[in-house]
Amino acid sequence: MSARPASEWAVRERVAQPEDLDPRLLRPTGRTDRLQVVVEHYVVGAGRCPRCGWPVARREECPSRQVAVCLLDNRPLPDRLAHLVDVVPGARAGRDSAADRHRERAELDALPGLFAAPARSPERGDTS
Repeated sequence: MSARPASEWAVRERVAQPEDLDPRLLRPTGRTDRLQVVVEHYVVGAGRCPRCGWPVARREECPSRQVAVCLLDNRPLPDRLAHLVDVVPGARAGRDSAADRHRERAELDALPGLFAAPARSPERGDTS
């Protein structure tokens, strides 16, 4: 006897799509709009989001609220929402690697300015 349920009974987890997000998150917004999204999409316990109707499990939030909180805190989107990075302005996914940070700093340092930028000190723990 198989320990796994039959495939026809398996319910796939719903994946958030851009049309599931609050439309305010799909355009550049300020803190006020993002805070409004956080408040309007607040769910007490389990059930459905009062604003978008997204089914919410106990320790999970609706995608709009999660994206808004990440934007406010300047954090990367969680893995289950990382596919939305390209449609949400200001969103980022995963952690930046040291190579990415070095590349971004080099690009910023190469920009013309009013005066020469001081030399950067290496990051702590950087062995290069």
